[in-house]
Amino acid sequence: METKIINDYHPYSIGIDTFRFLIPKDSLSIFIKKMQLSRKIRKTTRNQQIHDYVTQKFKSQKTSNPKHPFCINYINLKRGNKSLSNTILLIYNSMACHNHSKINKKGYEHYVEVVFAGLHQPSKEIDSNLFKILKAFLKRFKVHSIDMACDFDYQGRLKDLLRQTSTLMDYAMKGARIRNEGDSLYINETISTQGLKRILLYDKYKKQTLYHKENIHPELVDWKRLEITLQIRERFFKWIESDGLNGGIDLLNDMSMKMGIRSIVGLEVEVLSKQIRKLKDLRRAISFKAWAKVPIKNKKK
Repeated sequence: METKIINDYHPYSIGIDTFRFLIPKDSLSIFIKKMQLSRKIRKTTRNQQIHDYVTQKFKSQKTSNPKHPFCINYINLKRGNKSLSNTILLIYNSMACHNHSKINKKGYEHYVEVVFAGLHQPSKEIDSNLFKILKAFLKRFKVHSIDMACDFDYQGRLKDLLRQTSTLMDYAMKGARIRNEGDSLYINETISTQGLKRILLYDKYKKQTLYHKENIHPELVDWKRLEITLQIRERFFKWIESDGLNGGIDLLNDMSMKMGIRSIVGLEVEVLSKQIRKLKDLRRAISFKAWAKVPIKNKKK
């Protein structure tokens, strides 16, 4: 796979894009007050782009119980923010919350789903304060699941790529189908290898330019993304020590090799390594720049 380089050295890399927690409501309330985030909670977002994206992204998590309605609150960490990358989501009465409550024999509204999304986005700058807050959550609570993603180039349609290899079905349960939604392909019924819960393949360039209206470098027109959801249900750093993270890397390397979208040496892990080092030691001078986006000063007049 050819590495894309835009000005400085910026290879495609594996990274963690999303952390999800399922936290008892009372415990979460106390913790948020301690973190001085209570005043930042909003029941709605003024940004229509974030609202539309969240509505679409979490529509499958809505429940049909009128006594316990699904709703999302927002903690925006950056003024003028137009994406989920610097926003914490507090999701009430999601399917994940209700299922977790049922397993643990609790009331429907006992748990709140807390989501840190958009952490591996080459077109977004991640605020350093977000990592400070995320680390506090990681130290205090178990992680329910994460999304790991890798980027690659492919000139054709994703349907054609899967038709040529059909390899992702090796990770699907018997009878499962690939669901097509726009320029995205999903497999939601997966074999639970390394905690694998979902596979997503989509056109990253189209998503960022057409949906998010971002000015992405034209050299990235073939930019695609492979993303997997892994269920963890334990403390994050303990999960790393038990080789869970390496298991996720192995899965992405295995999938990408069978699909023919990476070289024999394996996928880059530069971003993932930076994320882990930053979370272990916030003092490290590590930043995550929006290298995939054309700077405003470089836009043609």
